Amino acid sequence: MDEQRLREIIREELIAHDERNKAEVITIRVNDQMKATMLGIMKNMNWGGTSED
Repeated sequence: MDEQRLREIIREELIAHDERNKAEVITIRVNDQMKATMLGIMKNMNWGGTSED
C-alpha cells in the first residue's frame, strides 16, 4: 500500500471519528435539554416539593 493511499485512509478515519464525536455531543446536549425541560415541568406541577394544602 503506498503512502498516498495510507494518507487517504487516515484522513477518512479522522473525518468519521470527528462526525461520531459531533453526534455524541449533540446527543448529550439534547439529553441535557430534555432533563432541564422535565425538571421545569415538574417544578411547575409542584412535583417533588412540599404541597401547600
